[in-house]
Amino acid sequence: MVEFKEKITEILKQLNYSFDELAEHLGMSSDQLNQAINDKKVELRTLEFISKELRIPLYSFFRNDKFVPVSTSPEAPFYVSEINNNEMDNLKNENLQLKKEIEVLKQALINCESKIKQYL
Repeated sequence: MVEFKEKITEILKQLNYSFDELAEHLGMSSDQLNQAINDKKVELRTLEFISKELRIPLYSFFRNDKFVPVSTSPEAPFYVSEINNNEMDNLKNENLQLKKEIEVLKQALINCESKIKQYL
């Protein structure tokens, strides 16, 4: 998995911006932004500002794929991004698997509760 700072650096490079310019636009020093990233303590609103400045969807920070700006045009909505069919199928499968796991855990909890009641 690509690290958060590497993703940001990559997209900044594609857009011909520097890390210092991004920090300045966020109202922080580059040291403050760098420290927040290194400590993994970047606030959600800072992530929102970064996504708006870089014109990438906010969810891009949490995906394993490569950062790609949706558009460099200021008029184009950067937050609109289509998920291809393969990605959608993967999400559906993951969702189904999680639902199955939840049901197994619910049943295990019921079993544990009934065993506890036997001892009381």
